[in-house]
Amino acid sequence: MSQPSLRVAGALVVDADGRIFFQMRSAQRKLFPNTWDVVGGDAKPGETVGAALAREITEKTG
Repeated sequence: MSQPSLRVAGALVVDADGRIFFQMRSAQRKLFPNTWDVVGGDAKPGETVGAALAREITEKTG
């Protein structure tokens, strides 16, 4: 049985000083709780990967 494909986007966010942004995953997360992670997430139907990444960065960082 084949699995449906899942489109995701993720990125390392690096500032002008070379600092890399990571976020700590919540203890309540089902997958990999309490671990450091990069910004990313699922692309919605009809959304480009670039648009998904821009949305995820805004959602996760404000």
